[in-house]
Amino acid sequence: MKKILAILLLLPSVFVVSVQFATLYKDGYVGNKTDLHVLGFPIKVAVYGDSRYGDSIHRQIVSLIDQLKPHIVVHLGDMVNSGDNLQDWQTFFEIVSPLLEYSFFQPVKGNHEKPDVYYREYFGRYGLYNYWAQVGDWLFVFLDPDVGVDRLKKFLKSLDYQGKKVLIFTHYPLFSGGPHGETATVKRLQVLHETFKEMNVLAVFSGHDHNYQRIVKDGITYIVTGGGGSPLYNVRKIEGTIVALRRYHFVFLELAETLKAKVISRYGEILDEFEIIP
Repeated sequence: MKKILAILLLLPSVFVVSVQFATLYKDGYVGNKTDLHVLGFPIKVAVYGDSRYGDSIHRQIVSLIDQLKPHIVVHLGDMVNSGDNLQDWQTFFEIVSPLLEYSFFQPVKGNHEKPDVYYREYFGRYGLYNYWAQVGDWLFVFLDPDVGVDRLKKFLKSLDYQGKKVLIFTHYPLFSGGPHGETATVKRLQVLHETFKEMNVLAVFSGHDHNYQRIVKDGITYIVTGGGGSPLYNVRKIEGTIVALRRYHFVFLELAETLKAKVISRYGEILDEFEIIP
């Protein structure tokens, strides 16, 4: 299924901009709204988060992503600084507009999308809170932890994940060596690790802490990629940490039989590279 969302951003009595983008569900199509083709392999996915008001850095990152022409772009939340500020949304959509021309855009709600007046208008009405998408045997699962851990568990266990390569995308990390790692919000989510183990999840991508981290626990790779433009946070290594960097960046995935990942800085440097074999 492919759904095209048309969004009109309005200021009082003034037409500002019209935005269209496509959202991937489960049938594996991608396109520029007029020229669809079946996704081939490897599936190219760009993942990043926490752009907020760092517009100049966000533009750099979008420009680098655009050069790679991903099939799918996942923003892990904190797209804007204030969820109820229409100007913030207008700027965000203007910056990402090159990517919306040809890729599927998959949003995750962050804490800065609250109050979610506009997130609800642009994305929530289409069910883009807790949702999933499947391409081949890859299952993409997008989570909104604000609904509470019990509802998240129920949603996860309702999915048909048997025999699939499962990737999780959520704003809040389960584990982090950044300043949010010790908060109650993050610690409450750690119970989901057992559910992820039952689901044989390969990797979990999150933002919230403005840095890059690769952490491995019980065979699950946890990636914190909050380097989309917001002021960077210091980061320390915790149990399971493989890499921890205070850098602006995004993550570029190639999905086929395995998951291959490159972490690319705002200047085009390769900061980390790894492969996950199911």
